Amino acid sequence: MDADRFIACGMYTPNRDTRNAWQAVFDQFIPLIDPGSRLRRELVFDGSEAVLRDRDLLIGHTCGYPLMTQLQDALTPLCVPCFDLPGASGKYYTSQFIVPADSAIESLQQCRGKIVAINGRDSNSGMNVLRHALAELGARPHYFAATRITGGHHASIEAVAANQAQLAAIDCVSYQLIADQDPDLIAAVRIIGQSERTCGLPLVMPAAGYSRELKETWVAALNQGLAGVPSAVRKTLHLDRFESVALNDYRSIVELENFAFESGYAELN
Repeated sequence: MDADRFIACGMYTPNRDTRNAWQAVFDQFIPLIDPGSRLRRELVFDGSEAVLRDRDLLIGHTCGYPLMTQLQDALTPLCVPCFDLPGASGKYYTSQFIVPADSAIESLQQCRGKIVAINGRDSNSGMNVLRHALAELGARPHYFAATRITGGHHASIEAVAANQAQLAAIDCVSYQLIADQDPDLIAAVRIIGQSERTCGLPLVMPAAGYSRELKETWVAALNQGLAGVPSAVRKTLHLDRFESVALNDYRSIVELENFAFESGYAELN
């Protein structure tokens, strides 16, 4: 194994505790696939496109939306982490639709003319599934008074909690990890609904040069590594197991986008 190869863990790392927990899992995994200990041991906590396209990337973590719309030429899914928490079921996950806790809003229909916060326009959980839900309700361009791009789920929750936005869609895993660390912030928002479920955020690897057998070996090693960490690590991440996935598991993300396009609501605004 090349000494320059690295593993990037750019998702579900909102604080030091979660970063340390992911490091503990991969500390168990790396010796299983690299007995000579040549791989870089320290994780790179970055999910940017530049990192995911780095020629030395061994494994990365990304959202299914950019995988399907921007990164198929470079990456292939390896597996998906499966979480034991509200809104997640096996390899699937949902987003929580949140509003300010003291708001009178009870439905997406009541958010018309309000301000929506999204973490980014390349996000499935923060944008794509919300756009789909609104398209199902017959939303049209300029449904909201404004769209605020926050750069992350934590910032979106903060915006809603401060009533700087009145709606956001938050990945259920991110929501729980933030709730664990900052319950007072979560107390300032309220869930009014849940998105369509889609396949969870995949661990990915470079598209070229890896066999199906190697992928299966690595997924087995990830599960073996997860079994080897203290229960407190698994609890910190709410992580149950890793499950193999293929590109086809993420087709529904594109189908949700196509539905919004065909419904006349191509951009969430």
